[in-house]
Amino acid sequence: MRLGGFSLFLLTLVMAVSSCVKPEGYGGTSSINGTIITSYYNEDYSQLIKEAPAVNEDVYLLFGDTEVVGDKVETGPGGAFSFEYLRPGNYTMYFMGEDSTEVDRKEYVISNDVSLGSNQDFDLGTLKELKTLDYNDGTSSISGIIKLINYKNSSTYPFLEVKDTSFAQEQEVYLVYGEHEFYDERIRTSYDGYFEFKNLIPGEYTIFTYSEDITGGTEMIPVIRTATITSEDQHVEVTTMIIEQL
Repeated sequence: MRLGGFSLFLLTLVMAVSSCVKPEGYGGTSSINGTIITSYYNEDYSQLIKEAPAVNEDVYLLFGDTEVVGDKVETGPGGAFSFEYLRPGNYTMYFMGEDSTEVDRKEYVISNDVSLGSNQDFDLGTLKELKTLDYNDGTSSISGIIKLINYKNSSTYPFLEVKDTSFAQEQEVYLVYGEHEFYDERIRTSYDGYFEFKNLIPGEYTIFTYSEDITGGTEMIPVIRTATITSEDQHVEVTTMIIEQL
């Protein structure tokens, strides 16, 4: 089919305009910005420990409908990120966070779709991600002292005679975080009966050691203390723990 002069002009114009329409990507004057804040929780997400800027977090940008990463940047000291010199079009920004519904802390994609105009600085605002901390990922501590009462071998319960009282050396002490069924950490006392559990996150703790059953039983008797850490950089000292020995 032969095209007339005007039809040929229109076709040429459409093709020229189409060739000038550039896909999403670099070469423009627009940008996408935002800030990422990390909310740190304990292992079951029952307690918020702290919030802080997400530093050196990888942030990705997809151009248009492609699934190939077009650009990647890292967040700065304040958690801020920026993709610059973008052309108008559709973009998807995403980063990875933990899924609070998963016990094994699986990562999932946190994404935002952006329709970017010309000469536009698109601010995504403050974005949040979740992360969990183990009991020993903190900055607080719990300490105490264990003393030992020794009884004379010649005496019997209930008429026991004290031989001496001293600091319990090399005594095993156990720490339990929250409602855990088993102890999380075990340490020994020093020469002066002192012990200290370090690097703890806020929460409820149980500290215990074992004492001999001076009534004649064969089971060891637990001596228990509880402690609550309410903030970072906190030191909690429990009352002196007394164990007995025949």
